[in-house]
Amino acid sequence: MKEQYDVIIGLEIHIQTKTQSKMFCPCAAQYFEKEPNTQVCPVCAGLPGALPVPNKRAIEKCILLGLATNSEISKNIRFDRKHYFYPDLPKGYQISQYDNPICSNGFIYIKNTKGEKVKVEIERIHQEEDVAKSLHVKNYTLIDCNKSGIPLIEIVTKPVIKSAYEAKEYASKIRQIVRYLDVSDADMEKGQMRCEPNISVQKKGTWEYRNGMICANGGCTLNPKVEIKNIGSISAVEKSIEYEVERLIKEIEDGNEIIQQTRGWNAVKNITEFQRSKESAQDYRYCPDPDIPVIKITKDVVDRIKRELTELPDEKVQRYTDKYNLSEYDAQVITASKEGAEFFEKLLEEVKKELDEKTAAKAVANWITGPVFAHLNNTNKTFEDIEKIKEGLGKLIVKVEKKEFLNSKAKEILEKALTEELDLNKLMEESDVEIISDEEKIKEFATKAIEENPNPVNDYKAGKVNAIGFLTGQVMKMSKGNADPKLVQKVLKELLENTK
Repeated sequence: MKEQYDVIIGLEIHIQTKTQSKMFCPCAAQYFEKEPNTQVCPVCAGLPGALPVPNKRAIEKCILLGLATNSEISKNIRFDRKHYFYPDLPKGYQISQYDNPICSNGFIYIKNTKGEKVKVEIERIHQEEDVAKSLHVKNYTLIDCNKSGIPLIEIVTKPVIKSAYEAKEYASKIRQIVRYLDVSDADMEKGQMRCEPNISVQKKGTWEYRNGMICANGGCTLNPKVEIKNIGSISAVEKSIEYEVERLIKEIEDGNEIIQQTRGWNAVKNITEFQRSKESAQDYRYCPDPDIPVIKITKDVVDRIKRELTELPDEKVQRYTDKYNLSEYDAQVITASKEGAEFFEKLLEEVKKELDEKTAAKAVANWITGPVFAHLNNTNKTFEDIEKIKEGLGKLIVKVEKKEFLNSKAKEILEKALTEELDLNKLMEESDVEIISDEEKIKEFATKAIEENPNPVNDYKAGKVNAIGFLTGQVMKMSKGNADPKLVQKVLKELLENTK
């Protein structure tokens, strides 16, 4: 049944811009966990006669994001009033942008479930202000205006996303980009990034994509779209769309009329719920804001902002795979965060002093994607928290690669240093972790292991080759784990072959 339908998704993402002050007033923009209504002035409170002054840095960061997403930058920036009534909107309108966004016609690439590169077209990126926060208590509502006026960037795709998975990947990529550029922290738990998918389900063959629009074929009638509001996690983007697609298909199959509407995601029940019928642009009565003049953006301004562009995740992945021969998986894991990529590159500089570049890069990648990431995930720490172990870790990696330290023991030392916040260099000096590669010394241990364990010896001679694993373990125990395992097995096999 699902195979008979096409899923068409457009995604709106709201990002709170990382600035010192609000969008149109000098109030502090850091509102999280502040006393309610303590960061408010006549402008963001919407008092009569208060005049807005646009935040220059917020506009620059919006342009920066546009450049990073291959967008066209408008030469004239105009702000509009978007009228609607809601308790969290003190002025009765929101200052936003309508038909002349700062950035338009952009795109980024993601991967679909088959690993194929997919182009997601971005219709617009525009600047606006956030609304206040409503706190619903029993049968009344409290309003906290600390969030009112926070700079907000809205990123709107064209209706080109084909699945819940692609929508999730796109949202993840946008979050990654804004963090790399320091446009926003995009912490969804703090409400700094919110996603709103628009979903429609059409029978195959009844529609086509023309000039950025979904158009009906022949005499076919299109099903209306449904919007899901204020989704607060990346995983919920995928879950909510999957649920809504199933719901829409069932409604169509049951012969029910699809109504254009806004729904909310109930994360407890894992369902979408009806909120209201969907408004159109006409309902908002957009008009130019008479208090904010048109702002001219010159080529010199754009060129200056362009210099802030940093190497983005996809570019890093390409460089790591081409230059260092890293696997695409390792490169993507390392570049998942800007902090992870910076940690990798700084650590690589240390290790390259002793090893050739590609060997060093692979070794560093293995340690970061292995024990380092395991520790960060288990302790909920960040790369910033473990910054001080970088120099010692570089030396440890070199020792392992030069076979001066046993890999397993080196990992134990690193974990001890991270867990107990100890000096890794000092732990290396104090620890007895040097590999025993003296064949005569290993032969002593192996001979003793064979003499003390006749049953595994007999098993090995009877053809149970796995028995050598037990004997290897005994030798490793005698050497306190420091014997070279490959050399241990070689010596054991030679001794066993020569014993009766």
